[in-house]
Amino acid sequence: MLMTVDSLRYGNLILDKKTSEQNDTLTRIFHDGCTLAKSHATGPGTTPSFPALLTGTMPLSFGGLGPLSGGRPRISNQLRSASLATGAFHCNPFLSRHFSYNVGFDEFHDYQNPLMGIATRIFPRGIEINNPRLRRIDDTLHLTDAIKMAYQLVKGKPRPYVSAEVITDDTIDWLSRTDDPFFCWTHYMDVHHPCFPPREYREVHDVAQANQTDVSEWYSALLRHPETLTDEEIADLKRLYEAAIDYTLDQAERILDHLDETDRLDDTLVILTSDHGELFGEHGQYGKPERMYDELLHVPLVVANGPDYLEDAAADLVSLLDVPPLIHDALGLEVPGEYEGRIPGKEPPREYVMAEHEVGGDVIVGARSEDWLYEGDEIQDEHRLFDLRDGFEQVDVSHPGGELVRTAVLERLDELDVEARYLQNELEGTVSDRLEDLGYL
Repeated sequence: MLMTVDSLRYGNLILDKKTSEQNDTLTRIFHDGCTLAKSHATGPGTTPSFPALLTGTMPLSFGGLGPLSGGRPRISNQLRSASLATGAFHCNPFLSRHFSYNVGFDEFHDYQNPLMGIATRIFPRGIEINNPRLRRIDDTLHLTDAIKMAYQLVKGKPRPYVSAEVITDDTIDWLSRTDDPFFCWTHYMDVHHPCFPPREYREVHDVAQANQTDVSEWYSALLRHPETLTDEEIADLKRLYEAAIDYTLDQAERILDHLDETDRLDDTLVILTSDHGELFGEHGQYGKPERMYDELLHVPLVVANGPDYLEDAAADLVSLLDVPPLIHDALGLEVPGEYEGRIPGKEPPREYVMAEHEVGGDVIVGARSEDWLYEGDEIQDEHRLFDLRDGFEQVDVSHPGGELVRTAVLERLDELDVEARYLQNELEGTVSDRLEDLGYL
C-alpha cells in the first residue's frame, strides 16, 4: 500500500503521530513502523519526483520530464507480472494518463475533467509559473487566472483536484473488491496549494474565517509578489497547510482502518511518503523554486510491516529511488536491473543523494551528502556549494570539502548533455508525433 501526499515537507507535522498516545491505526503505523529520517526526493516538484517512486529511475533519464517513455521500468508492470492486482487513485493532472502514468494499472482513476486536460497541455510542468520568462508572459495574458476561473465555474472551488475523501472512498471500494496480493497507490493533493480542508479542520487551526477565494489569491500573491501579503495572511497560509495535513492523514487512516478491519493490515507493506516539500519564506523564497534546498527535498518516509533490516537505515541518507527496489525485495521478488535505487539497510548506505529538474531545456542538478550540498544550475547559469555542518553557509565551489558532491553533479551534467543531443535527434520521429497527439506541440 503506497500512500503519497503531495507537497508534504518533512517535519514534526507528520512525525507528531510517533509520540501520540492515541490508540489509532495511523499512530500504530508510525510507532511500529520504520521512519527513514533522511529521505530525499529526486526533484523539487511532482514531475521530477514521481519517476523515482513509480519507475525507480532519475527524472531526466529515459527522455526527461513529460510523459513517461515506454523505456522506463514500471513498478506497476513489474508487480502485475508477479500476479498482484494493481490500482491507482489520484487527481494530479501531471500524474494522469496524459503523462502515461496509467500504464501497468488494472484500475486507474485520475479524475481528470476536460479542463484538467487543458491545463496539462498548457502547463506540462505545473500550473505554478516559477520560470521568469513564463511569468512575464502570464502577467500579460493571465492564462493561469483564466484556468483557475474556469475550474471554479465547473468545480465550484478554485483548485484543480478532488478531495481526499473521494480518493479514500474509491480506494477502499477497490480494496474491498480486490483479493490479495495487491499493489495500491493512493495520492492525495489536499496539502498542495490552494489548501482548503473542511471547516472543522480550519476551525482547529484558527483559520475558519478564510474562504476559497482568499486562499487562492493569497497563494498566487505568495508566489509572485509575497511582499504584498501581510504577516497574518502568510501565517494563515501556514495554518491552512497544517490543517490540510491533519485532514489528509485522517483520510489515509481510513484506508488503514479498512485494512485492519478486514484482517489485512498486518500482512500489508505500508509506505507513506511525499513527493516534495514547500518553502514558506526559507531562503527568502516561497513555493517550489528550482532549487535543491532540504525544505523542498527532505520528505517523510514511513514503512510499516517492512523487512527488519530497514531499521539499520533509519539514520542513513535515502532516496525515493530506493522505494521500488525496497518493495520488490520486501515481497520476495527479484529487483529489476533497470532500477537506479538501492535497498536501504540491505545494501551499502549512500554517500549522497541526487536530485534534478529542467526548465525550457536548461537543467539543475544537485547532490547532497551529510555535510555538503552542490548545485549545478544551468537555469541560472551558476554553480553553488553549501556547507551544511553548522547551518547553511554558501562557500567557494572549489572548497575541498565539496569534492564528492561536486564530482557527482558534474558527471551527471555530462550525462545529460549527451542524452539531450540524442533526444534532439529522436524528436524527428515518433516522439514528436506522440507529443503532438498529446497536445504539447
